[in-house]
Amino acid sequence: MRLGACCAIVLVGCASTHASAEKPPIPAPVAALPAMIEMRDDPSGDADFRDIANRAAADRSTAQVALQGFLFHHPHHPQRPLAVAMLAGVLLDRGDSATAKALLADNANMLAGPDRDFLDGVTASQLGQHARALDLLKKYVSLDPARIPGLADAQARIILRPALAETLFASGDPAGAIDQLDLYAHLEGLGNPERGFARRRAEEIAKTMSDAAALEALASHHGGLTRAILGLGAVRALRARGDEPRAVELEADTAAERRQLGLEVDLPWAVAMDPTRFGLVVPLSGPQARLGEVVLRGATLVVVAAEHGSESVAYHLLPRDSAAPADRSALGGGSTAGVLALAREEKVIGVVATPDARGQEAATRDGLPMLLLDERAPGARTTAFPLIHSSEARAAALARRSLTLGARRFAILGPDSPSGKRLAAAFKQAVESGGGTLTVQATYAPTATTFSTEVASLRKMPFDALFIPDDANHLELVAPALAVADIWSRTPRSFSASAREAGTSGPGRREILLLSTALGLSPKFLHNTERYVQGALLCPGYYPAEDERGGNFVSRFRDIYGTAPSATDAYGYDAVSVLRAAVDRGARTRGDVLRMLASQTFEGLTGDIRFGPEHNRIDPPLVYFVDGDSVHILK
Repeated sequence: MRLGACCAIVLVGCASTHASAEKPPIPAPVAALPAMIEMRDDPSGDADFRDIANRAAADRSTAQVALQGFLFHHPHHPQRPLAVAMLAGVLLDRGDSATAKALLADNANMLAGPDRDFLDGVTASQLGQHARALDLLKKYVSLDPARIPGLADAQARIILRPALAETLFASGDPAGAIDQLDLYAHLEGLGNPERGFARRRAEEIAKTMSDAAALEALASHHGGLTRAILGLGAVRALRARGDEPRAVELEADTAAERRQLGLEVDLPWAVAMDPTRFGLVVPLSGPQARLGEVVLRGATLVVVAAEHGSESVAYHLLPRDSAAPADRSALGGGSTAGVLALAREEKVIGVVATPDARGQEAATRDGLPMLLLDERAPGARTTAFPLIHSSEARAAALARRSLTLGARRFAILGPDSPSGKRLAAAFKQAVESGGGTLTVQATYAPTATTFSTEVASLRKMPFDALFIPDDANHLELVAPALAVADIWSRTPRSFSASAREAGTSGPGRREILLLSTALGLSPKFLHNTERYVQGALLCPGYYPAEDERGGNFVSRFRDIYGTAPSATDAYGYDAVSVLRAAVDRGARTRGDVLRMLASQTFEGLTGDIRFGPEHNRIDPPLVYFVDGDSVHILK
């Protein structure tokens, strides 16, 4: 009855193989023969096994049915263990782990311990039983399996390495998993689809690792695929630590490995772009359209200067509207869409943009250098670099310059607001770090228009320099109030020990250094307040002073637009100028630009532009002083 049932099952299976491609079932288990039963000769079984083994090696697609047929028709043949191992290998090669598990369980007593452990371990891995799989397969992590009867060496490795990779990954060792996929990708006999799978799976696993983990893993894992995949995060980790020399070296090695594996398109910062094309992502519609227009106005002047200069190369500025609805894809709608369109379709080598977190993330993913019209440090793991000095840096610059001029006693009069407090704190810290003393600090309401009470309290205290951490509009109101109290600004050129004596408390005219961040400083301010701010030291970020640094820019700007440039114009100009300078210095890839931004200095209208480890601007802000009806950079 048992034999009849088996025959019926096999016959149905064979018929369905041709009709509906249903897999034939595993043959019924056969009990081990008692030792006293003599094994009879089976010449037909020997011939069948030789034929099946030869055909299985030549055509794996028919091996399963042939081996199942042999096991059914020759249940006591001496080659049955080999046939079981061969069938298990075929099933595992096809990913049919459930059937393989049943086969191995039914014939467990026919296989030697190491051979059974190997096949059981691969089966457990494919079934997601990774703790058991690791216990059975861990000895093969760095060793090839010894000869497994019934399996060719190549076949054993082909089913082992992906199984070990998944088991190691599930066990918390992603770097070890990528190593196994590296070994798998280099096995003989694999085609492009299998190698492509290894690369794709390795990249998926690498995305789960932190940059620091990728860098650490490279210290002990050295395969070509491993270096190509983990090198991306490791380069970012080195840059985050400020180790630019090692980052540059590893970046070159990673690019070479990826190029050899056909992965160069996945390393955007090492791909040659069009070095004459710069992107611009700013609001050109909506409530902030005016901001975008002003940035574009300044940025365009860099391209105009190049086209009308002696250079043979024409640069191109490609704007995208960051405020456009996302469905306006033809216009590169939205910040993210605009960045991606410029990065992938226009092949720009860098982009200038107003701050937007999603656009910044998109630029970083594509390795696109981004010059931000912002003052916040974006961090070393981004490809963004802000062009604007922080307000705190500008306040500290005023303190340091005043100390250099000889001031030692300082006063602060500023708004009782979060920004006013931050600037006052930064100024105080710089004063005290430089050996100065803060003798008095007074505040006024942010909406105040009169300051007589606050100024009267200042008058009672001695100080050499007075810092007003506010914008130019409020300085325009405070400066006359100081004059009413007979407190006057003194030019830095005449500030000396005798002048400091005039800053003591008491009646009579007092002359001090007047300091202010004066954001939004313009010629209009000077026209309205000139007599009250003579000699004042101001640090607004930019003023259109017609001096050696920016005189040509100011005159060209006036010729084209009929007005003086604003700070926003200057930052737009500086941002594109930095990209152009990098190209002029030999940058041909985004990686080249990023290396230069991280390590070099660029002359700009707003200073000698240099970035720190967190990609914040670290060069000293320009300090200006009022001289008659002009404003000049204090040298």
